[in-house]
Amino acid sequence: MIRRCWLGVFVICLLASGLLAEQGTLKTTDGRRFQGDIQNAPDGRSVNVTIHGATITVSRDNVESIVYPKDAAEEFNDRFISLDPNDVKGRLDLCRWALQAREYDLATLAAHDAQRLDPHEPDAAILLDTIASQKLLDAKLSARAAATPASATEIAAPAPSASSLPLSKYLTMEDVQLIRRNELLPDDQARIDFASSVRNRYLALSGADPATFNNESQAQQALDIFQTGNPQLVRDVRILSDPNVLLAFRTRIQPRILAGCAAAGCHGSTGSGSFFLYPDADKVLVAYTNFDILQQTSPKIVGGDIFGTGPIPRPMIDRLRIPSSLILQFGLPRSLAATPHPDVHDFKPLFRNEQDPTFAEISNWIASLSVIVPDYGIHFNIPTGQPPATQPKAENAPG
Repeated sequence: MIRRCWLGVFVICLLASGLLAEQGTLKTTDGRRFQGDIQNAPDGRSVNVTIHGATITVSRDNVESIVYPKDAAEEFNDRFISLDPNDVKGRLDLCRWALQAREYDLATLAAHDAQRLDPHEPDAAILLDTIASQKLLDAKLSARAAATPASATEIAAPAPSASSLPLSKYLTMEDVQLIRRNELLPDDQARIDFASSVRNRYLALSGADPATFNNESQAQQALDIFQTGNPQLVRDVRILSDPNVLLAFRTRIQPRILAGCAAAGCHGSTGSGSFFLYPDADKVLVAYTNFDILQQTSPKIVGGDIFGTGPIPRPMIDRLRIPSSLILQFGLPRSLAATPHPDVHDFKPLFRNEQDPTFAEISNWIASLSVIVPDYGIHFNIPTGQPPATQPKAENAPG
């Protein structure tokens, strides 16, 4: 009883300190879950979810539900008091819950109490080590954010022309990993490396059922680990080959787009306006750079099929309104397109019409992407103009 009264005093002190952040869980219409700080976006039509310093923006049309738990310290207190005095597993589960909510002091309290009951419990030691690492990482991220001048985040430097871009301006292999993680689906056959017993560490930290987890596909296991947002776990999962949508992009979709859009004198050379793709894209970094360019590019267009008179940004790849993707509309003959390609000299359409097999293949590929555009966390200036004279050296990494 004395110990539980002391716990209540401890929780009240935490409440008074103002350290607790409001957390919530957002579920999307395609089944994804995001847990973090949730707030309305300034545009009023979307919601921002901040997870470990990275912000994901979700359109309200794609939000199925948002659940806000009651105050973390209050819920922790209620759950702790309801535990059996000798329930080690219950304390470990409570520790994991508090760790996921980034309530490190509460998580430490639960782990220490489990360790008091069973000094040889290995999961308690793993959890305490993870809490310490996560606290250190959050402190570093906060210090880095505080040291960043406001002008550095508010004013974007103009993108240099591709003719002046050094080779380092292609995406890196770490960027490739970020894209693969975000585009991975449960039924993917991509090769995945689970280093440093990360699956066992995940089971110890999450409390997931080992039998259920071990029966999952490797892709689903990786997605389970990614969903924790724990950098110590995420960094030990490496996707060594392309997920299905990226394999299709590299082998079928990109060659067709490059054959029409990035041919000499078009969007693969000077005179390409504001849109540029690298034509020699057989290497991993170049192909993923082209993929990211297509995801990022949203020129402002006047008029169009369902958008009114504009001008408003129109994405090259529109995951919600597939036929409106500019990569499709701009590939049609101008007389057939709802949003015609700009009237330029020697324009040659990529498709004959909407029944063209290539038009159907690219449409189906866009449909295979997740509805919500992932925030890869990549900072890359989209090039324009002439590409570099040389290509990056061949990568050692598989893919």
